[in-house]
Order: sequence, then structure tokens, then C-alpha cells
Amino acid sequence: MQISTSLFYSNAATRFSQMSSRASDLQTQISTGKKILKPSDDPAAAQQLAELDRKDADAAVYGTNITLASSLLDQADGVLSQISTQLTRASELATTAANGTQTDATRKLIATELTSIVGSLVGLANTKNVRGQPLFGSASGGAAVVDNKDGTFTFPPDVEVSEVPIADGQTVQATESAKRIFALPGGTDNTLAMLSKLAATLNAGGDVSASVASSLDQINQAVDQVADVSASVGARGARVDLQQQLLTSANTDRSELRGKIEQVDVTDAVVQLQQMMTALSASQASFSKLSSLSLFDYLK
Repeated sequence: MQISTSLFYSNAATRFSQMSSRASDLQTQISTGKKILKPSDDPAAAQQLAELDRKDADAAVYGTNITLASSLLDQADGVLSQISTQLTRASELATTAANGTQTDATRKLIATELTSIVGSLVGLANTKNVRGQPLFGSASGGAAVVDNKDGTFTFPPDVEVSEVPIADGQTVQATESAKRIFALPGGTDNTLAMLSKLAATLNAGGDVSASVASSLDQINQAVDQVADVSASVGARGARVDLQQQLLTSANTDRSELRGKIEQVDVTDAVVQLQQMMTALSASQASFSKLSSLSLFDYLK
């Protein structure tokens, strides 16, 4: 078999190039800690990593949404607690007003405090959220409730409490509407109008026993309504907390899987590099020795 000089040099060059490339890859793996430097190194593993990247991106978005939803629900829970406190005080005042020993003058004082409570409730209903929008109102930025200054109150008709995506196929309602918070059974009245009407009745004087008794029943209904809304908000908050735990666990699992797929065994890579450099050095020495021989050297 005859091997031409050009083929001899070509084969040697190809072999050295492959060995040098492998040594370079090993050095890069050692320095980066990653064994997959390009998709062609391991197409199946590269596809898995691409899927993990997609899930990491989704998880980042869901994580942000969960943080936002948790913040809104916590804020709503706190404001609802304040609303409940105000209604409890209104109930105490109504009970006091129902006492037959009260005079028109003292009832007017009670009416003044009830009016102040209504103002406080309107202010709480129009609380801004962390994004500067009404916590219980429309996403368009309009007030959650408008005091018409005539004993009536207007709630925006287009309030749609937004659903926040917190996982694949899962959303959570991050707040409530003021209209639901202040709704009373029957749908013909609301807590704010009812308290304003009670204050007006007390201001008018005279026999207020029937009106106060009716208002006390409605105040109790208002307290129950706020309690129901608070319970709903609390349940959603617990659900968001659970989803946060699940997301954190999933992130950890993906990170561990990524490590198994992507991370290189540095010790093994160093051993391979040393072996490759030794083989490359030996091959280069052999090539140098062979390339210096002539026909006369073979004939000796």
C-alpha cells in the first residue's frame, strides 16, 4: 500500500485539528462548568434545556404575578378590616340611638359621627392599590364609589375585577369591587346610603325607634357581608401562598434537573484534557519524527 506525501500530511493535519478541537472544548467546559456548548453536542439534551428555559421564563412571569396578587389581596384584607371596624362602631352608635333616654340633641351628635363614618367608608372604598389604581374600583382609574352629596352613592357599572394568571391554566381574583362590599340583601340599597339615611333620620328628631331598629338589622347584614368578602379574600390569599410554595419547589426541581443535564464533571473533564494533551503531544512528536525521515533512512 502506498501513501502519498500529501495524504500523509492531510491525515495528520485532520487528526491534530480534531484533537486540538476536543482539547479546546474540554478547556471551555472546565472554565464554564457546562458540558453542552452548542446544540449539536447533544441535541436531545439541548431540547430539554430549551424547554427548561421556556418554563423558567413562564415561572418568572408567574412569580411576578403571584407577588402582585398577594400584595393586592393583603391590602384588600387590611382595608376590609378597617371597614369592618367602622361598621362595628356604626352598630354601637345605632344601638345607643335606640335607647329611649336619648334626646334629639344627643341623637344629632350620633348622626354627626355616623356621617363621619360614611365619609371614612367612602375614603376606604377609594383606596389606591400599589399600582396607583382604585383597589376596589375599575382598572380605568375611576373612583370605586362616588358620594353624590345627597345621601346617594354611585358605583361604576363597568367594574370587572381582573383575574391574575398565577400558573398554567390558573388565575386568581386579586381584589373585590366596592359594589359587592357594600351590597345589602335585595339589591335596592347599599350600606353607605343606609347609614346616610339613618343619620338624616336622627338629625330630624322625633320618634326614631322604628327606623333605628330597621337600620340595626341592616348594619348587621352589612357587617356579615364584609365578613363574607373578607373570608373570600383570605381564602384566595391562602391559595396564592400555596401557589408560591409550589412555584418555588418547581423552580428548585428544574434547577437540579438543569444541573444534571448541563453541568460538567470538572474532575473527569480535567483528566480527559490531560489525556488529550498527552496524546496530542505524542502524536505531534511522532509526526515530526516521521516527517523528517527520508527513503535513505528506511533503507538503512
